Amino acid sequence: MENFVPVFESKVKKLYDKVVKELSIPKKERNKKRLKKMLREIKGMKKTIRSAKKVKSCPHCGHALWDEDDLPYADTDVAAA
Repeated sequence: MENFVPVFESKVKKLYDKVVKELSIPKKERNKKRLKKMLREIKGMKKTIRSAKKVKSCPHCGHALWDEDDLPYADTDVAAA
């Protein structure tokens, strides 16, 4: 699953952009079900990314999987936006 972290991160970024776009719409015209679904999906993806990032090295060869500085969505909270 560690190999898919960049894919998950890009999906989180795309979903985050969609949430921001949806929030720019007037409140009465928002699709609340879709907005809630996107927020739940972002939360689940971020949880998956965090659990995958806990693995620091390859279990087979011991090579480092990624740098510690390269954690773009580690501590951000989408619900606060």
